[in-house]
Amino acid sequence: MALLFLSTSRHISSIIVRRQILSCAPRLLSSNQCNNDLIQAQKQQLKVESPSATPKQSPRLRRYHYYLFSIATGALIGTIYALRQVRKHEGSLPEYVANPELFERKAMEARPLPPPVTKHITFDAPPRINFPFNLTLYQYVTCPFCCKVRAYLNYNRIPYDIVEVNSVMHTETKWSLYDRVPIVVVENEHIQLNDSSQIISVIESYLRQPTKTFKQIIKYYKTILEKDQKGRLFFTYPNKYAIVEPSMKDRLELSKSEVKPSNSNESKSFFGWLFSRSTPTPAIESKPDVVVSKKSNEENEFERQWREWVDNKFIHALSPNIYCTLRQSLDTFRWFSKAGDWEEIFPWYQRWLIVYLGAIVMRVIAVRLKKKYNLHDDVRLSLYECANEWVNAIGEKDFLGGSEPNVADLNAYGILTAIQGCEAFEDLMKNTKIQPWFERMRNLVEPHRIDTPVRATS
Repeated sequence: MALLFLSTSRHISSIIVRRQILSCAPRLLSSNQCNNDLIQAQKQQLKVESPSATPKQSPRLRRYHYYLFSIATGALIGTIYALRQVRKHEGSLPEYVANPELFERKAMEARPLPPPVTKHITFDAPPRINFPFNLTLYQYVTCPFCCKVRAYLNYNRIPYDIVEVNSVMHTETKWSLYDRVPIVVVENEHIQLNDSSQIISVIESYLRQPTKTFKQIIKYYKTILEKDQKGRLFFTYPNKYAIVEPSMKDRLELSKSEVKPSNSNESKSFFGWLFSRSTPTPAIESKPDVVVSKKSNEENEFERQWREWVDNKFIHALSPNIYCTLRQSLDTFRWFSKAGDWEEIFPWYQRWLIVYLGAIVMRVIAVRLKKKYNLHDDVRLSLYECANEWVNAIGEKDFLGGSEPNVADLNAYGILTAIQGCEAFEDLMKNTKIQPWFERMRNLVEPHRIDTPVRATS
């Protein structure tokens, strides 16, 4: 009986549950149908609505999209250009790396002639030492490394031509795979010289001991070309600070009438002249003095150490100082434009691009250089420390080289002329003791120079 009651109760409960489900089914179906109808209606409404009815983006969002699009476009263009440059020389790079002389010859063959000279530099006095070669200097007017080369040539009164290079477009140096300045071309022998320190060392070696041809000097300076993982060439010059002595067979024999002893004194008294063992050589103003200068190994090593100091320490304190704020960076480039006669050389749009884009780019680079070379938070202090270290090295002498400037003097003076129109230069002169030395150098380097503009770049 109990079992019968239990089975009957289960049957009744299942019937009740089934009826509840059946009663709810129409409502569930009607709800789903309503949802489907609503979705279909929304789709129809979206199809019917015109595109002009879509919600407009905010100006801020549109600018953000424009920035992203501009960055992506610039990155794409830069990537395509880089790949083209790599593929352009990909087949010949191994040969160039193995044979630098072939590389230099190919570059000189691709160089447009005549070069787009913007200025002739001559002097109203003969050169200190005869230099019978014609030089063309590719430069940025206020690049410290280019200023080093100009200071050296001006001091020795060696005439040269200037090609002002557009620092953004690099149109004037596209023929060279060496993508930096300065570049000096020895026109007589079609030789390309790179790197400011090596340029100075090569010419100084010739002036100390002339050779029959300039190639007989340049053969002592090797260029190492290497290819990085991205396929780009980079250049190293292992002995760029060395002053070499050519072999005896390569030396140019000077006649006695052309040689003036380096220890001669033009202001000798009558008795000094009378009892002098050397035969006096009459002064000829139209002919330069040819002096084969000999320096001891200690003097050469001392000069070399300070040349390296200028390149590895002093010069790295300049850019973070002249670009330390965006305002100073812009003022610096405006002074560059004035000092380099950019209004006469470049079209207005190129000049505008160089000044304003260059100011922004160099401000960013200055921040990176400050961190890279561990400069003080106040970068002026780092500049003052370098100047004081230089003055202490000079001591009681007029110049680092003694009574006459040596190559290190010319290098230090040259890099400072690159910033002499900037606020940082004025602060340097006021807050350190370097100004007397700088004025002595200026009086030796700058006189007798004659600048002759040639033409404006089209």
